[in-house]
Amino acid sequence: MAETINSVSPSSDPNSPYYLPPDIHHPADFSIEKLSEAEDNYVIWKFRFRTFLELTNKIGFIDGTLPQPEPSSPLYHPWKRCDALVKYWLTNLMCEKLVKSVLYAKTAHQAWENLRLRFVPCVDSKIYELRRRLVTLRQGGDSVAEYFGKLSKVWMELSEYDPVPECKCGGCNCESTKRAQEAREKEQRYEFLMGLNQGFEVVTTRIMFQKPPPSLYEAYNMVQGAELTMKRYRR
Repeated sequence: MAETINSVSPSSDPNSPYYLPPDIHHPADFSIEKLSEAEDNYVIWKFRFRTFLELTNKIGFIDGTLPQPEPSSPLYHPWKRCDALVKYWLTNLMCEKLVKSVLYAKTAHQAWENLRLRFVPCVDSKIYELRRRLVTLRQGGDSVAEYFGKLSKVWMELSEYDPVPECKCGGCNCESTKRAQEAREKEQRYEFLMGLNQGFEVVTTRIMFQKPPPSLYEAYNMVQGAELTMKRYRR
């Protein structure tokens, strides 16, 4: 008996990036803040918009993994329609000044790259700026939670431009990626402890001498606990 092949239009296949359901989500449904140079929110905005595109299976339209088909391809018109939608989402999630800089981009991917070049023209310079910020960042008048939040924002940006190297061996047991991640977390733990105000010396010493060393978030919880204790004694 001959095998029957069901031909499903990509626009009707829920697993296809060309699929557009009647109730398709809009970025506004996820309260994504508009991109603004004044707010300096590019990395957070980028992370949240990428997450939205992954959810809607449209990430390929901005990262270059789903290039435009030839005009003769049956996928050409579905691609054009979806690309226009992604570009529409993109421009509706940025301030008017930025819209003008990407409005004439031919594709969503080109608009995405234009934004990247505008906000990060030189990756090495950005990495230097972020590492310099980490060196100078101090708790000051902030609570431990506020201080840690500021550090976390810089760490997130740094991971975007200077990610932890991953093993390329393929199926090996060298655990190089795990060791690199542990080294990055150790670095972050030091940065967190070094910027704390005076008065946290006891808990900092306890963290430094603890074996095995606590994770970054365990260290944070220990310091936050010490902060609560100090507040009680001040009453």
